[in-house]
Amino acid sequence: MMRRTLYLLFLLFHGLVQGATLAFAAPSLDWTPESVLHALAEHRQGEARFTEQKFIGVLDTPLLSEGTLTFRPPDYLEKHTTAPRDERMTIEGDKLTYTRQGQTYTLNLAEHPEATAYANSIRGLLNGNAALLRKSYVLKLSGDRARWVLLLLPTDPRIQSLIKSISVNGSGDQLQTIEYDQSNDDRSVMTLLPAIPTSP
Repeated sequence: MMRRTLYLLFLLFHGLVQGATLAFAAPSLDWTPESVLHALAEHRQGEARFTEQKFIGVLDTPLLSEGTLTFRPPDYLEKHTTAPRDERMTIEGDKLTYTRQGQTYTLNLAEHPEATAYANSIRGLLNGNAALLRKSYVLKLSGDRARWVLLLLPTDPRIQSLIKSISVNGSGDQLQTIEYDQSNDDRSVMTLLPAIPTSP
């Protein structure tokens, strides 16, 4: 049950890391993981579309999906997959909700300390809280303004059991992809696109 809970949180994390963010401040002399996270916090509210490829060892071709990602501070996260099937997963406060094929499941994170620790790591990234993230990850920023990577390496064994690393990739002030390398050697690559404007 706990591993399934962490897996659901991991799926939600695909994109919610940047679900509400499409731009970073340009690198400067003090360009650090903290400065990137500060830019995340400044531009965190909103919605983005995503496409995702999941590379699974037992399959010859990647699984494809698409949908929208939403983050509303301080703690509301949503991943809404619209294709190939409709699924919606949200975290708000201590409540995880997952809806698929007309069935809705809920989980109280407060009753699962390991899942709470993982959820707090997600929120730390979205809220630009480097101190909170460094409790569970080593943060490494590389590249230059034309091509940069923010690498998150888990130090918490509970997270290491699920993922090896998270690579957030961008160019200039635009976020391009988020890549997840899982502990079982599966991999996923998410590409972010601007949200479709709603009609007035």
